[in-house]
Amino acid sequence: MNFEIIEKSDAPAQGPERRKRRNPAIEEMVGLLEPGKVARIKLDEDEKPRPLVEQIFKTGARNGKIVDVWEVGGLLFAEQVTDRD
Repeated sequence: MNFEIIEKSDAPAQGPERRKRRNPAIEEMVGLLEPGKVARIKLDEDEKPRPLVEQIFKTGARNGKIVDVWEVGGLLFAEQVTDRD
């Protein structure tokens, strides 16, 4: 990987996909997570686990939570590991 730091004015404009909408269901689920509780998540037929896992991690970070996510038997499981201080 190679990179260089340039002035923002020299970079192309960001497209409309820059910030994807937050998923209200994920926001609610992460808000309800607490130590000792686990969310069991059933994926819709057209959903893939990886994008959901990334959204859960990002939502946890925004909410000051460390969230662990794992997949077993086509289901995702998420738990709050600890609060960030």
